[in-house]
Amino acid sequence: MDRAEEAAQRALHTVVSECAESGLTDALRGLVQEVYTTNLDRYEPDELGDTPRSFGFQCYENLKERAPRRAHHDVREHSDAHWRISGLHVATPGGVLTFEFAGARFVTMKVPYGQGRNPNWGGGVDWAHQDSQVRAAIAAENSEVLQYRTPAAGAASLFAHPGSPGTVQNFMLLWGGEAKTPLTAGWLAVPVLGERPFIAHERLWWDADRDAQVTQTPMPDRGPNFDERPAAALSMALKQRPQEGQA
Repeated sequence: MDRAEEAAQRALHTVVSECAESGLTDALRGLVQEVYTTNLDRYEPDELGDTPRSFGFQCYENLKERAPRRAHHDVREHSDAHWRISGLHVATPGGVLTFEFAGARFVTMKVPYGQGRNPNWGGGVDWAHQDSQVRAAIAAENSEVLQYRTPAAGAASLFAHPGSPGTVQNFMLLWGGEAKTPLTAGWLAVPVLGERPFIAHERLWWDADRDAQVTQTPMPDRGPNFDERPAAALSMALKQRPQEGQA
């Protein structure tokens, strides 16, 4: 293993351990499970014209809105679901869900719908042609810190690493789910420039059938859901026509 890969893996493992010990991994898993289960249940490609793209976008938007609520103890999230993790900062600068924790920063990325819980770590992503400038910037910064660009899948670097890799501080939280069942998984990864989008990755969680839902968090009671409410009765007041001889 190249020195840059060793440095990336070492930094990654430290942050993954911190996430597990602090309870952040379980917190993220619980929210991802709720968001994914809800959106999978209402995913209707035949009836409503939903697409994998719209599904992924809806999941991302829900996570972006709800993660800060839980971190900031917003009343729109049930108090039992509030995150109480020391040193965690959650924000959405530039509309990007961003976590800062244990000296690290990571942003989220959903695994493509067709890949389920088996991300294509060896390719499929070109950061330079991604819509997200933030992800491209993180990959570029990591390559600069590590003084490294990944070779093609299955190929090894021709020369030993010439310098001293620095410490990675930028990561990406990837998560995905099965197409037919609400089973999710999450990983923390180190994106870089080169032929492969990631130099290192490590699993955070992997749902099994018996423990698919680690949390059963009720939402604040605001009455019946929209589709359960009775249709509103149309209320109109008709103005009477004046009779003949009346002004």
